[in-house]
Amino acid sequence: RLGGVARAATTPTVWSELSPPSRRRSRAGYRPVAADAASSPPRDASKGMALLPHLACVAAASGALAAYRFLLIWMGSISEYTDYTAAQLGVAVAYGLAIAAWFGVEVGVFLSPRLGYGGVPSSEDAGLKGIKVASESGGEDASVLTTENESSRDSISPPEPVIFGIRSSGLAALRAAAEFSAIMGYVYLCDRTTLFAKGPKTVSPTMFWGLCAAVLTVGLCTLRLAGKKGEVVTAPLQRDQTEEWKGWMQLQFIFYHYFAEGEIYNAIRLYIAAYVWMTGFGNFSYYYIRKDFTLPRFMQMMWRLNFFVAFVCVTMNNEYMLYYIAAMHTFFTWGVFFTCWIGHQYNDNNAVCLLKIAAATGVTVLLYDVPGVFHAVFKPTAGLLGFHDPLHPEFTDSLHEWFFRSGLDHFVWIFGMLCAYSFPWYDRQLQAIEDMPSGKRALAKAAVIGSALAVGGWYVHTYFLRPKREYNKVHPYTSWIPIAVFLVLRNATAGLRARYMHLFTWCGKVTLETYILQFHIWMKSTGINGSPKFLMVWLPSFWLNMAVVSAVYFVLSYRVFKITVVLRDVAVPKDNRGIFVNSVIMAVATAAFYAVGVALKG
Repeated sequence: RLGGVARAATTPTVWSELSPPSRRRSRAGYRPVAADAASSPPRDASKGMALLPHLACVAAASGALAAYRFLLIWMGSISEYTDYTAAQLGVAVAYGLAIAAWFGVEVGVFLSPRLGYGGVPSSEDAGLKGIKVASESGGEDASVLTTENESSRDSISPPEPVIFGIRSSGLAALRAAAEFSAIMGYVYLCDRTTLFAKGPKTVSPTMFWGLCAAVLTVGLCTLRLAGKKGEVVTAPLQRDQTEEWKGWMQLQFIFYHYFAEGEIYNAIRLYIAAYVWMTGFGNFSYYYIRKDFTLPRFMQMMWRLNFFVAFVCVTMNNEYMLYYIAAMHTFFTWGVFFTCWIGHQYNDNNAVCLLKIAAATGVTVLLYDVPGVFHAVFKPTAGLLGFHDPLHPEFTDSLHEWFFRSGLDHFVWIFGMLCAYSFPWYDRQLQAIEDMPSGKRALAKAAVIGSALAVGGWYVHTYFLRPKREYNKVHPYTSWIPIAVFLVLRNATAGLRARYMHLFTWCGKVTLETYILQFHIWMKSTGINGSPKFLMVWLPSFWLNMAVVSAVYFVLSYRVFKITVVLRDVAVPKDNRGIFVNSVIMAVATAAFYAVGVALKG
């Protein structure tokens, strides 16, 4: 009822419908309470008050643009590259406008109440003020409205400043865009200019494993119980546990790059396989349980995976496949989506569900294991998925990197779907063991742990200890074995399932951001499409330098993660029409900024 009256406050026809005929003649005589002649300023003065914050906004934005221009000139003077692409120039203009728009509106909103401009009612308060208006017109209906909404009337918020159509409550998106622009500038400053020195990597297994042990010790100090408000959760593979898994793998992954610890290459391959397994497991679980195949959900996932990497590629003039993890997760997410979506009305039928997983396996075999099929399918996408590695010019096939990277894990995402499908059974088996008498329960757990260790030992001896190139040949077909062993061991007891290390869980939430930013603000790459072969050097002491640079690295990774979510909620609304409108706007804006870049380059 409140919502209906709120709409009535701004729609005369609705007011006519709400008011009895005997009262419609007095419709023109009602007035808003705020329009009290004794308290309201003259109309000309009010216009002047509204104009001043807007003028301040324009002045502040102009000043920000001028400062941004001088900053770009300075960055250009120390840049290692001077031949910028049209896309780089266009996105630089976009960053400047985002910063200027935020600063201008921020100043305007800040000065509005101080310059006497009260703004306009907030969208939520508009309805409440309409109710107050109705009560003043008198009559039976008004008395009912007044009685029902007396408390709401007293809680009306102060007017909300609006600068060029942007409310103060809508500043969050502008702030996020401006902060993101500043972060992208910092990324370029670190890896494409001579401002920060670069140094060689320190190859030391002792330092590498010592650091891993130290981080594990700290992680153990952050042990927490899964669940909320004292509730203990003993279900396997709960969210905190999988985030923990991602977190400790990611830390070893980036340490592997930082110390050039090539001896653990095979382990890193398994970590990446585990990430892809989670893509299959997590997405299949969502679609199987929620049955949500809507466009908004899918587009939000694509935004999460590709928003940041897209801007990094444009800003740094790198190809998409340099950050192959994003491409792989995107591709296999599509694979899970289509597997679940086709015939989704029959997903509750076990036979149909297993048949679809088997069909996905067949398509994967055809795509990767039948010569010629992969290149025939992906040739049209070479502009996006092609890669030209300056460190390996001998690879003349631009799709070589995509075939190699995705091919290493082309089956494990299917194993992830199978695990998600079998999860209820697995959960029941664990619960059945917990329900056994204590002696029998201990024997059952010992048998499960012993069997898992035996399988793991066999795998290590048979496959894992092979040299790098030999291991790569068997990895696509065997990586599921250690993953299954880890799942069994990590969830073998209720105590293990109920606890997680919060440090690693936190790191697991920002794996995409830490993966991308390690190239540019934690280490330094060899240049365009280059790998991070150098360390970022701020301080002469190795460990002190690593600590300071790492602190900035993790803070910015977390900020990019939060910014991605804020901008996603604005750019990808929860309705199809809104997604279409925003997609058109973003496409037009992209074309416009690229055209500006072409003009500047010319």
